[in-house]
Amino acid sequence: MASTEQSPLPSPQSFADRILAGEKDALDTETLRRYLAGEGELWQLMAAALRLRRARFGDEVHLCSIVNAKRGGCPEDCGFCSQSRRYSTGIEPDRFLSPEEITAASAKASAHGASALGLVTATRGLDHGSKALELIAEGVRAVRAAGHTEAHASVGLLSREALRELVDAGLTELNHNLESGREFFKTIVSSHTYDERLQTIRNAKELGLRTCVGGIFGMGETPADQAELAITLRELDVDEVPLNFLVDVEGTPLAGREPLSPRAMLRVIAAFRLALPRQNIFIAAGRHHLGQLLPLMFSAGASGMMIGDFLTTPNRTVDDDLEMLEMLGLHGHACGSPRPEMAAVQASQARETPRRLPVVA
Repeated sequence: MASTEQSPLPSPQSFADRILAGEKDALDTETLRRYLAGEGELWQLMAAALRLRRARFGDEVHLCSIVNAKRGGCPEDCGFCSQSRRYSTGIEPDRFLSPEEITAASAKASAHGASALGLVTATRGLDHGSKALELIAEGVRAVRAAGHTEAHASVGLLSREALRELVDAGLTELNHNLESGREFFKTIVSSHTYDERLQTIRNAKELGLRTCVGGIFGMGETPADQAELAITLRELDVDEVPLNFLVDVEGTPLAGREPLSPRAMLRVIAAFRLALPRQNIFIAAGRHHLGQLLPLMFSAGASGMMIGDFLTTPNRTVDDDLEMLEMLGLHGHACGSPRPEMAAVQASQARETPRRLPVVA
């Protein structure tokens, strides 16, 4: 009869040593799952993650903001979403924001220290040649022309042709979260598939866009689901990884879920840092669940955070966040370097629009 005993749990510092020596994919799936399941000392995990975060980012943190460019009325059935028209959440559908309104949001984000503004639409996606896509492209062009921030977007499923329209308008990064591992995803979304999401991400990468892909934690997924997500993101070689923690909304299928404990949240952040040492890992929705431990997210390996309000829920005040960063000796920086494939596109945009933001390696 085969033994059911597990092998000794490797030290997080041993993985940090290997990663810093150049072995970026050192952390294996099974050890990652065990870390996420609560095995091993949290402080040791955080200490290893902090080494990696400081080696990659030093004292710099990435700040970004989002704006609801098209609010409510989404036809999809994502079980966590307050903007789905399938649920009674009190969110009324609204029109697309005008370029002037989006430019104002970009200026506000810049004033808050953010270097990027994400334009978010409550839509299944935007079709090539559609009026909806043109409205977002106009917003992207307006942000690029104003020069306050980069223009990012989170607009659902997109074909390569549709993405090309946004790239031509000045888009530099696409957000398209996978939410969780493939099998758990099926339990919270049925109106589109995991593969459709993966294809949108691959379309963006083919065009040289930076990709921002993360998930939501505390939906009822297992540590194995969480580990699967991290490894998928590593295999996709995404650039930014937003970690969201469920904010349950009355009227959605996930209403009433107990949030993860602050220590469990820190464990997720630290484990993802060891799995994804290159990526900017930033903390977005639900970070208020950390409570008094909020500043420790940077000790756990986070290299950024979303600043300003979220789509339908408030965030901490900007002043509180900026004061926290100052007290920690951290400071904001611009978005990451463009993908090599974007060099020609962005060089052309630079000639057209001299007020381009700097980028960092």
